[in-house]
Amino acid sequence: MHSMEDVIRQQAHLLRDEMTVQLQRMIRVATVNPPGEHYEDFVALFDTWLRELGYETRIVTVPEALLPVLAPHAEGRPRPSVVGRIDGPAGPGLRLHLNGHYDVVPAGDDWTCDPFAGEIREGRMYGRGAADQKSGLVMQVLAVEALRRAGVRWRGTITQSAVPDEETVGNRNAGMGYLVEQGIISRNNTDAVIITEPFGVDGIGVGHKGAIWGRLTVYGRQAHGSSPQLGINAVELLVEAIHRLHSELSPQLAVRLSPVDVTPTESSASTLSFDTIHGGVATNVIPARAQATFNRRLVPGETVKAARRELTTVLEKLAQDNPQFRYEYEEFYTVEPTLVSTNEPLAHIMADILRRQGMTPRFLISAGSDDQRFVVHGARITNAIIYGPGQTRLAHQSDEYIDLGDLLKGIEMLALALYHLLR
Repeated sequence: MHSMEDVIRQQAHLLRDEMTVQLQRMIRVATVNPPGEHYEDFVALFDTWLRELGYETRIVTVPEALLPVLAPHAEGRPRPSVVGRIDGPAGPGLRLHLNGHYDVVPAGDDWTCDPFAGEIREGRMYGRGAADQKSGLVMQVLAVEALRRAGVRWRGTITQSAVPDEETVGNRNAGMGYLVEQGIISRNNTDAVIITEPFGVDGIGVGHKGAIWGRLTVYGRQAHGSSPQLGINAVELLVEAIHRLHSELSPQLAVRLSPVDVTPTESSASTLSFDTIHGGVATNVIPARAQATFNRRLVPGETVKAARRELTTVLEKLAQDNPQFRYEYEEFYTVEPTLVSTNEPLAHIMADILRRQGMTPRFLISAGSDDQRFVVHGARITNAIIYGPGQTRLAHQSDEYIDLGDLLKGIEMLALALYHLLR
């Protein structure tokens, strides 16, 4: 006699063909962000699938007046999300929200196949979004189907959502951020959230690094290049500022390590990088203005306020040492580090399922930020994890792919976790 877990696993494996077809359909809708292409086409596809499976669905679209704030890269294009709900046959219980984003970064170059064809080679499906994270969307829907087709009389409510604009970050955004702002995800209607970003089938995401993205502008005085002593060279002052910031802060940051493993593993420490630089108008003109953008990443235990103070303290000291150094410090994106307890029910149950299936669970945080921040900091729901197939290192790469065996394993593991959460 087979146990219910055996039946669920069997039903998960019977979904392989449907899994492959649906993922291929999703990859073929090129939801490139920015600016946000074919969003409405994808939403129609996902909405139809949910309704065919018996979900009550609705489309949540950001009002046009809010697009400049929530989606500044949108060029006025619509920002829709799909939200679908289904109730368990055994009545009320846990209110679980399963979420993924459908936008993908631009394909870029160096592909050996069409990035929007969903080509299958040697058990892998290739395409932009195959790992990050249309496979996660397929997994979250089919995990519930494995449960239902196994005949489990589960208790509670499952909400599925597919949202845009995770890839363009933002202190607020038109996807998960907007759902939280509108109360569609809140502590009043949601007990637990699983976001299906790619952490690998043995990875459980319990947070992500924090960040400050900013801009440093240095002002000088223009003069003819043949008489540099008559001007103040803003480019040289900016170089001095970058050198001072790196030499004083980087050694300190290198020894500040995350208390939880980070994916990718090379990103376990705090960091500071300068990523763009602009200055000057011509070779024979002393530049009066120079500008650089910086990216400061924070591990759990650090705060945005303290990190900001470290940066500005160095700049203020430089201004005191050199009266010619005039600067402007700006920030255009900040997020606190996110970390939830590994003892939260979702994290605990997911880890137990993985162990019982012969795997060693890895509690991880992401080196980059993701939509978990809106759930934890905005909705104040700490029973929130990331669990999704695919390898983080493949996200945004050329020849991005998902191992179809891993995707099937992810469906199986999530279905078993749902069984124990909802029975």
